[in-house]
Amino acid sequence: MIKVIAGELVKEATTTLYYTRREPQSKIDLAELKNIVHKIQWKAFDKVRSELAYETGYNEIDVKLVNAAIVDVQIDGYRVSNPIGFQGKDVDVSIFNAFAPIVHFGALQTIAAELNKELLAITAEPYALARCLGNEDGSNYSAIFIDIGGGTTDVAIVRKGGVEGTRMFTLGGRTFTKRLAQSLNVSFAEAENIKLAYSSDKLEKQSHKIIREAMKSDCEVWLSGVALTIAEFEELDVLPSRILICGGGSHLPEIKEVLETREWYKKLPFTTKPQINFINPNMVSNIIDETKRLKDPQDITPMAIANLGLEYVSEEQVLSKILKKVVRLMQI
Repeated sequence: MIKVIAGELVKEATTTLYYTRREPQSKIDLAELKNIVHKIQWKAFDKVRSELAYETGYNEIDVKLVNAAIVDVQIDGYRVSNPIGFQGKDVDVSIFNAFAPIVHFGALQTIAAELNKELLAITAEPYALARCLGNEDGSNYSAIFIDIGGGTTDVAIVRKGGVEGTRMFTLGGRTFTKRLAQSLNVSFAEAENIKLAYSSDKLEKQSHKIIREAMKSDCEVWLSGVALTIAEFEELDVLPSRILICGGGSHLPEIKEVLETREWYKKLPFTTKPQINFINPNMVSNIIDETKRLKDPQDITPMAIANLGLEYVSEEQVLSKILKKVVRLMQI
């Protein structure tokens, strides 16, 4: 059983440790590699505790490491999949980590126990999304993923095949539905049906115009949220110029429209104007839909989680095994 966790207090980022070896002529062994991984994880843990203390106003907030994955390993500038047996002076290891408050972690453990299921892993939803396309462009694959859900929008950045980090902000599809309910003076359920009909281009011309006007201002606010969220990746000198969107909220035509027609990207480190595309279900790695029912952008997130689950149970690399052991130690 693999559980997904998300929320404002879930912190996700890639941490890199630049490690200079005292004896570069000797080969890296298992003990040295474990030491490097431990250092990275505790460095990340201390950083996250500091960030949460600053954001919440509490000096001490208990967090748990819930998800970790190898992003990149380089020895003297050369990328390797397994450092054991290599010689070299400078070892750079990047690990993506997701931390969550201990109360969230305990709740997931309780759910698994009540379902009589073994909790194999906990993962961050944006991370699963960022991994869903696998290595479609090899090690140079880079993109910004935007998942517009019901209550939040998740943003994940992938560069050269590795997840740099994830962010989220609390504006999603339900915000647009509430605006419609207020504008049309109808119930939330009625507004949701109208929004879906509008997104599918099933309204007559006059109704379509009214709904479009109601949606425009909220989509502008949403776009501001996207720009501010991407700007938080201030450590990145250059951003990927490919943006992939999914989620139920992405049905609104204004979502893709504002991303393509506004000049929001000019204040961010893009080298060219971003290209906006939807993620199609047939693009998700390792998942074959024999039912032919998965055709919608809102199907991408559950498919991405399933893909990550398959990766987890089939993982056999030495470095990944070490990382799993470190994660288990930090969860005790």
